[in-house]
Amino acid sequence: MDSGRYSFVPGDMEEIPLSQIFQRAMVLQRTGVDRAGALKAYTHFLQVAELHEVEPHLYAEVFANMGALYAMEAKDANAGTRKELRDKAKSSFRKAVEYRPGLGSAWVNLALIIMADGKESVDALAVENVLEEARSCCERALGLDNDDERSRSLANKLIGDIDIMMKQNNAQKPFQ
Repeated sequence: MDSGRYSFVPGDMEEIPLSQIFQRAMVLQRTGVDRAGALKAYTHFLQVAELHEVEPHLYAEVFANMGALYAMEAKDANAGTRKELRDKAKSSFRKAVEYRPGLGSAWVNLALIIMADGKESVDALAVENVLEEARSCCERALGLDNDDERSRSLANKLIGDIDIMMKQNNAQKPFQ
């Protein structure tokens, strides 16, 4: 992760509108050129929002966006940094769904990052727990007032994939 090009002066916190900070972060995120800068901009947004006592459910999407950025960074990271970045992604997605439980895309992304973490496990019971947790996240995405067809479609596909993986995992368990 590079140091990022986004910068702000802490004294400016009260002078820049939240919408402007959010838009800047979104542009940095969507271009993909400066992920670290996007994360800095979202962190700045969170600081200003907290300073002004804005209710977190109003900006839960910021946590989901940060989770997506951490997940992207984890894909490109070495093994040592990958776990730390995935943990940050999971934490961000969990905050997003805590503050706005109907955010289907955050539930699906949380399932994906949980599965990515679980891929590295060789213990059949740990794999089963990971798959169950990921499936639960997908079920939450489907069981909500989630009108995002893309996240609903992906959640359905993931549930099918998870069910296949669970059957394969159960077949590999030693008899008890």
